[in-house]
Amino acid sequence: IDKIIKFNAKHGRGKNPLCLVLAPTRELARQVEKEFRESAPSLDTICLYGGTPIGQQMRELGYGIDVAVGTPGRIIDLMKRGALNLSEVQFVVLDEADQMLQVGFAEDVEIILQKLPEKRQSMMFSATMPSWIRSLTKKYLNNPLTIDLVGDS
Repeated sequence: IDKIIKFNAKHGRGKNPLCLVLAPTRELARQVEKEFRESAPSLDTICLYGGTPIGQQMRELGYGIDVAVGTPGRIIDLMKRGALNLSEVQFVVLDEADQMLQVGFAEDVEIILQKLPEKRQSMMFSATMPSWIRSLTKKYLNNPLTIDLVGDS
C-alpha cells in the first residue's frame, strides 16, 4: 500500500491499476477490497466479480483505479472487452492460491499472469502448496521466498 501511495505522489495517479489481487470467490474479493479501503482510503479500489452488472464495473474502471481486486473469470472478461488494462501492474497478489485450482481457475490465473509486466512484485498466499502452486512459483517468480507459518521447521 505504501509503495502505491508513494508512486502516485511521485508520478501522479494513472488510469490503470498498479496492484492486482486475485481471489477465488467474490466473498473473499469483497473482504480484501474492504481491507484496502479501510487501510488506504486515498487509493481508488474496485472489486470485480461476476454476478453483478459488468457495465457498471466498466464505467468505474474508466475513471481510473489504483487497486483491482477480483475473481479471475471477471478479470479476464474485462480484459477481453478492453476495459481493464494490466500493463502498469507493479504488484500482483494471489490470495488463497490453492483454492484457485479447486474452483477451476488455474488456466485463468495463467492467462492473467501472462498479461502482466515482467517486472513486478508477485505474492502468493496459500494454506497449502500443491504442485500447481509450486510450478507457478517456478514459472513466474524470481528468487521466491517461502514463509511457512505452520510447518514443522
